[in-house]
Amino acid sequence: MSDEAIPLISLTRDLIAFNTVNPPGNEGPCAQYLAGMLEAGGFEVVLLPFEPGRPNLIARSGTADTSPLCFSGHLDTVPLGSARWERDPLGGTVAGDYIYGRGASDMKGGVAAMVHAALKLRATGGDRASLMLALTSGEETGCLGAAALLEADPPLRPAGALIIGEPTSNRPLVGHRGALWLELQTTGKTAHGATPHLGKNAVYRAAEVVRRLESYRFSAPDHPIMGFPT
Repeated sequence: MSDEAIPLISLTRDLIAFNTVNPPGNEGPCAQYLAGMLEAGGFEVVLLPFEPGRPNLIARSGTADTSPLCFSGHLDTVPLGSARWERDPLGGTVAGDYIYGRGASDMKGGVAAMVHAALKLRATGGDRASLMLALTSGEETGCLGAAALLEADPPLRPAGALIIGEPTSNRPLVGHRGALWLELQTTGKTAHGATPHLGKNAVYRAAEVVRRLESYRFSAPDHPIMGFPT
């Protein structure tokens, strides 16, 4: 392990140690920890809470006359799950080339990498570079933090480019499919188990809809990279 990698690994482990499982979230202590680190590194930092104990963190550096390069990531994680962990999920155990813990991949490792890179850039003469970090809470359920940033007052300065730290196996990707959530209800007619032909099975009706959705084509045009909506 190189000396260069040690601070980044240490920061990743520190972030994993914060229990930010969502729900309920509680990203506040983790956000405050990073805010102090970024302020000490010369960034202008503001915490924007949208719920008690759940802030978004915005950090800026450099000149205001150019659109910033923005690094963005979320501080919350999914629940620990029902399966037994072989290692402490909040321990950040290092074994070989891996760090084990909830959020190591999605995405406290990514947040640590972005914060580490931003601090190093500023410390090595990049203090005039226009940078912004937008670290959000509440991503795993509804992207609540990101939605709150859209309503920020005053509005955030538009970024020139945006880099999201989601895990992609170290392959740069330029887009992400969204999701449209719909609720479907089918109705039927009850009948005695001995005379099912006198009723209408709502489950079968729902199954017919699912099969039709498989081949359904939306009216939206195909995207050059994402393809067609499904």
